[in-house]
Order: sequence, then C-alpha cells, then structure tokens
Amino acid sequence: MDLLLAWILLLGAFLGFLVTGLLFRRGRPSESRPIPAFDLLPPELGKSAESGAPFLFALGSGGIGGERTLTSVAALETLDGLTDAAVAYGTPPVVVVGDPTLMVLAEDALRRAWARRGTPERHNPAQVRFIGTQPAVYAAGVADLLSHEPIHGNILIGAFDEEASLVASAAEGRRRFQSAAVDRLSSAGALYGADATLATGEELYAGPALVTGIPRFLSSLWVQDFLRFVVLALLLLFILGVL
Repeated sequence: MDLLLAWILLLGAFLGFLVTGLLFRRGRPSESRPIPAFDLLPPELGKSAESGAPFLFALGSGGIGGERTLTSVAALETLDGLTDAAVAYGTPPVVVVGDPTLMVLAEDALRRAWARRGTPERHNPAQVRFIGTQPAVYAAGVADLLSHEPIHGNILIGAFDEEASLVASAAEGRRRFQSAAVDRLSSAGALYGADATLATGEELYAGPALVTGIPRFLSSLWVQDFLRFVVLALLLLFILGVL
C-alpha cells in the first residue's frame, strides 16, 4: 500500500509539472493561491521608497549545509526576488544573518541587483550584516536594529524558533510593518499573537514563486498544491474504507 501511494504521488508530480509546463508554453498560467505574508510585500516596498527608509530582512540563524538548508535557500530566493525592486526604488534592504554562509550569498544577491541596474558601484557590502550564530543573540541584535535604525518594516523569513518573538516585539514597539514566514511550530507559536502577516510551514517555500513570478517557481508551487489535494483525497478514501 505504501509503495502504491508513493507511485501515485510521483505520477501526480510528473503530471503536474507536465500540465503547468504546457500552460506556460501556451501563455496561460493559472493563478496561484494568495498568501498575504508575501502578497503584501510589493506594495510595501513602494511605501518604503516613499518614506526613504529601507526594509530589514532577517534571514534567521540557519545556513547552507545544515539541517535547515532548504529553509535558508527559500529565504535567499525570496530576498533575491524583492531586491531588484528595492534597488530600483533607491532603498536597498538591510539584511541580517546568523550564519556566515548566508552572509556571502546575501551580499551576492545585492551585488547582482545593482549590476542588473547598471550601477554596480553603488553596491554597499555593509547592507548585509552578520550578528551571531546563537539564535537568542541573533534575535536580540535584530531587535536592537529595529529599535535604533530608520527601518520601514521587518521581513522575518528563514530558520527561527522561539527567539522570533524578540524580533516581533521590537517591531511592534516601533509600529513597524512586519511580515513573517517560518518553518517550525515553535516559531509560528511565538509569532502567532504578533501584529504581523504570517506564513507557516510549507507556505514559506512559496515565497520565491509569489514574489518573482519565475515560471519554474510557479510550476513548483502549483504542483505542490496539486499534490496536497491528492494526499487529502487519498486520506479521505482511506477513512471511508475504499483503500
């Protein structure tokens, strides 16, 4: 039975990628599901430009090569998708990381954004800051930045746990806009009562698709939604005794 379910999911993934690929070739991509934590970011970038204050991207304490690599990669892809617009507005984001591997990649994302604008000389490596590897120290450092620097809002996305509440509390104290996307129940619970739009679990991995609109990311998101429907249908059939 387990083998059958695995084959059904693999077949569903293959068919999903095939169908979405055909839709893109015909110029008829379907709408993706709304996730406010990401949908609200583009208009907020415009408000950031009007105020002249940048966004702060907190990418968490995860890194590349650890157990939460995929979470950190999704956070980097989301940053990369929003950096072009922020740079075009003249308000490049401040990025804070808790792992040296993320620092190198985040710096590269900002450097490439300026290069695409034709002004690579405007890239400032100091926009990316490494705070510390300990989650509590990292969160305290992010909270201090939010409290003392002219920041328009906070985008908290990546590998966080309970320490995320320190960041959210600092943003609320300064009445900053904030959006959060986290992968664990511990961080989701810490942020549940915060004044922030929240994406949890697998919603975090939808960020690159929603902020960039790149076909390969959108295709992956639609297949993910399709497989979710397949899993729910199989569970229902199992409960009803059909399987």
